[in-house]
Amino acid sequence: MADTTQTHLPTIVYVEDSAGDAMLLEEALRESGHAVQLLVIEKGDKALHYFKIKESARDLPPPHCILLDAYLPVVTGGELLRFLRSSRVYDDTPIYIFAPETEYRDVIDAGTVSKESFISKSSTWDGFLQLADLLMASATAKQDDIPASPTDSNPEVHAEGSLRRQDTKVQRAQANEQIQAKTTGTA
Repeated sequence: MADTTQTHLPTIVYVEDSAGDAMLLEEALRESGHAVQLLVIEKGDKALHYFKIKESARDLPPPHCILLDAYLPVVTGGELLRFLRSSRVYDDTPIYIFAPETEYRDVIDAGTVSKESFISKSSTWDGFLQLADLLMASATAKQDDIPASPTDSNPEVHAEGSLRRQDTKVQRAQANEQIQAKTTGTA
């Protein structure tokens, strides 16, 4: 007799306009042996539409993990990040973005996003394998309804190694100068 139990795979949404990067992540997930449904959306406006539908469809759960490219056509990764973190539906959904946290100081200071959300995009195969493991750890934690990290309540697993976003002193100083210029009106 055939097994008719349905297994639910975790869903990861990757918003990325580079088909090559999307393919590398898909291959890294497969090579790492992760059973996952990867949904790739190539434009920010299409992703926003998808997330709004998920937000309004109460009987359809949100994805288990979301990965955003910062630089997308039409609607940017930052705009998507702000939308997602303003929606109660995505409160416990791990969200990662390939961007320096200094560009998103406003959402970090408001407490709407964790510093753990900001990761570096790898240019190596090993980096994509690390990314696959990070995303699966987050997606699995959400699916199993367990804390992603024992040290805080953020839904994102803490990135390690080359994925961990480490802005340089120069980048932090430039970001602070931009913030001060905005607040004093000299920008």
